[in-house]
Amino acid sequence: MKILLRIAWRNLRTQKVKTTIIGLIMVVGIVVLVVGNSLMDSATAGIERSYTQNYTGHLIVTGRHHGRLTLFGFQDLSAMERSVPHIPDYERVLEFVRSLPYVESVNPQITAGAIVGIGEEMVGITQLFGIDPMQYRAMFPGNIELVEGDFFLPGEEGIVLSSHLAERIERRHGITVKPGDKILLTGVSVQSGMRIREVPVSGIFRFLQSNPQLDMISFLDAANARDLAGLVVGHADAAELTEQERAFLGELDIESLFADLDNLFVESSSESTFDLEDLLLAPTSEPEPEAPYQEDTGAWHFLLIRLTDERHLQRAQADLAAFFAEQDIPAQTSSWLQGAGLTAELGYGIKNIFNGIVAVIAVVAVIIIMNTLVISVTERTSEIGTMRAIGAQKSFVWKMVLCETLLLTGLSGVLGITVGGAVLAVLNVVGIEATNMFFEIIFGGPVLRPQLSLPSVIMALVVVLVVGVVASSYPASIVMKMPPVKAMQSE
Repeated sequence: MKILLRIAWRNLRTQKVKTTIIGLIMVVGIVVLVVGNSLMDSATAGIERSYTQNYTGHLIVTGRHHGRLTLFGFQDLSAMERSVPHIPDYERVLEFVRSLPYVESVNPQITAGAIVGIGEEMVGITQLFGIDPMQYRAMFPGNIELVEGDFFLPGEEGIVLSSHLAERIERRHGITVKPGDKILLTGVSVQSGMRIREVPVSGIFRFLQSNPQLDMISFLDAANARDLAGLVVGHADAAELTEQERAFLGELDIESLFADLDNLFVESSSESTFDLEDLLLAPTSEPEPEAPYQEDTGAWHFLLIRLTDERHLQRAQADLAAFFAEQDIPAQTSSWLQGAGLTAELGYGIKNIFNGIVAVIAVVAVIIIMNTLVISVTERTSEIGTMRAIGAQKSFVWKMVLCETLLLTGLSGVLGITVGGAVLAVLNVVGIEATNMFFEIIFGGPVLRPQLSLPSVIMALVVVLVVGVVASSYPASIVMKMPPVKAMQSE
């Protein structure tokens, strides 16, 4: 083996020009593969990190269903024909999820869409996430900026409007929405019909990392969200009726309402008397202390789960599937990408297009490398014929050519990976800024800081190695089929 390596090294040094040309082409091919695939891998990781840390968690529990169900509802042709299923036996599911040692936090959600009205004017539409504010903010603390006001407290009614919606209302209708104002939310669906709720504006917020789909989101208290979504309502405060609504219902006559109730009362035979004065003068009891926070275990559409490590994802899916089957609970899990909706899928689709472009460039580089190696081996026909004429076996010639290819590929690979790593290191420090929303979706944020990807390094080396072996073996096999004397006479 040492002899073959010495001969291979001597041959490469003897043909310095050809070796340099082939080596540079291989270096360029490896740099393209390493940098291109590392960029795509970093972008993919950025999209996943952005969603799992800020919107979806790693895993989502839903009621059993068919079709494309996302956190925004069904996103297919049957979206208007069916409602989003709630999680059955939510309390049992929640208890089991929290018992899993690799679960870091959970967050329940309800999804609904609504038309926004102020007074008698319809001013926009919004996607509503019904939430428990304490659990939501505990799971996603780093991506919400309150522009005005604050979140509603658990058990309170309220909506936290998207700043994009508030700005659009002001721009198009000249109405400035402030915390404390009341707005009308109208939800319409085939299943539940039309539902109208009046809620106070608790605050206005924006996502620090967002996209057009997320800009539509506003946060609503769970009770009103359940009502708009057609779920069971845990409680509802008395509605304040407008003059038109009172006129529609008519005047309420208290005397006529109780006119026929005299027979319900009989004279008491007891000698005890009821002293109204004593009742009015009795000392009032002290106000009850504020009740501690109680988790809302009503109906929910989704249970978002964040894991301590994403490597536990398959284990979590398997454990939950086994639990649902064992307890006969018609529920299922979906990945963060399934729940993220069209924007995340669009980002992945665009990434695949860029991967295709990188692949085309890589194929062109591979063809050039193969062509150069074929020419290099073919030009050595006379040399190979002479070696065979003086007694070199075919296997020896095969091994010699292979050693040369492996040596050249190894050196070019190390240099190509080094150059590619240096390029990525510079890009990581400088950062690639997303100049528009299109690139922000692809990058998974406003700035992409690519890192050297181990899979891209391995793939680049394997591709170049295979190409080198195939490209050098093909012409070598042709040369060795020629009689040694004829091969010696070739130019």
